[in-house]
Amino acid sequence: MTYHTLQIEHGGGMLATVWLNRPGQYNVLDSRMLDELIAVFAELGAIAQLRAIVLAARGPQFCLGIDPDWRQQLLANAADRCGAEARLAALLQAIHACAVPVVAKVQGDCHGAGTGLVAACDIALAAGHAGFRLPELQPDMQPDVAPVAHIPWVAQAMGARATRRYLLTAERFSAFEAKQFGLVHEAVAADALDERADAIVAALLQADRKKVFGDVIWNKVNKPTGSPAA
Repeated sequence: MTYHTLQIEHGGGMLATVWLNRPGQYNVLDSRMLDELIAVFAELGAIAQLRAIVLAARGPQFCLGIDPDWRQQLLANAADRCGAEARLAALLQAIHACAVPVVAKVQGDCHGAGTGLVAACDIALAAGHAGFRLPELQPDMQPDVAPVAHIPWVAQAMGARATRRYLLTAERFSAFEAKQFGLVHEAVAADALDERADAIVAALLQADRKKVFGDVIWNKVNKPTGSPAA
């Protein structure tokens, strides 16, 4: 498959990297990017030799949520809004259920649905200067316009009370606060992010633990269905 919003690095070995590749648009999610992300995780998850996938982003921002132009299209069409919600939910489930462990490497700010991408990954690392917002910072924010399927995933990662607060206030919180809440596992200096990600990947490449311990992880640690909405 040809990808227009993503860049895929996989030389046939045990590691693949999926780059969000709309830096000029802050890597915001639009209809095409949603579909391409769903497709790439299905494609990579079926590669037997893969043992790790890194989800990263080009440019200074990781993902600032939903594309404003797409938001305007959704505002005009209720059927499109329902479809976008279902596709965002399908994407987050595809990341979570991928047979290959997925590591989020958050090099910059992450808003709205972008936080759902981080929450759905198995492991998440963030640069110390990165910041997070749960609702996207949109002055014309209206209910029932943008997909909100990411909110249960974020709430499962960082807790319902913290999620409620930051949804209500739209405050920016730091990578170190995100670690404290549980949205990311580590917050490190920007110049150490690649090194820490490489160390995590090296550990994953040692053994295919997601397949070996899959039933234990998903049935004992998570809810029985593996869905945070269950």
